[in-house]
Amino acid sequence: NRVLKYNIRIVRKMRMFKKVLVTLACATFVAGSALAADTKIGVVNPQKILSQSQTAVAAQKKLQKYFKPREDEVNRLVRDFKNRAAKFEKDNAIMTESERLKQRNDLAESERDIARKQRALVEERNQRSNEEAQLILSQAVKIIQEIASSQGYDVIIQDPVWANPKTDITEQVINRLDKKAQK
Repeated sequence: NRVLKYNIRIVRKMRMFKKVLVTLACATFVAGSALAADTKIGVVNPQKILSQSQTAVAAQKKLQKYFKPREDEVNRLVRDFKNRAAKFEKDNAIMTESERLKQRNDLAESERDIARKQRALVEERNQRSNEEAQLILSQAVKIIQEIASSQGYDVIIQDPVWANPKTDITEQVINRLDKKAQK
């Protein structure tokens, strides 16, 4: 529940950020052609930053390493459950009614326990992944502001439908983010 509320807050913040950027872009375009000739616009793709930067790749590897023991444990539980279920199906005919009922209840309880552990693992992994992504994106925003200031950009647009590749500063952001991470 907390994870869902946290994720909803993140999505709302990202939507608000996009709305502000779109509003700024629209205001710039409405200002007129004389002003537009002097306006320098850049674009950035946050998904590309999260998928291609060394910082993001390292964070994903760190998360995989952190969750590997728990994933292995859940996988072991699933294998054990499948083996027990197969044995139950095989031995079902020779069991007494009380043994059959007890085994069926044990299998059902195990299945619920495994499902609960899988959900908890997925929720925690998603939460940690979102936290890492937000950390990386907050660093990227600072870098974007530095690039915009130093290179004289008036507006930086996030995730445009289309943009001329010469206006895309994503690679610059990735390079600076990776250099910061190496320090």
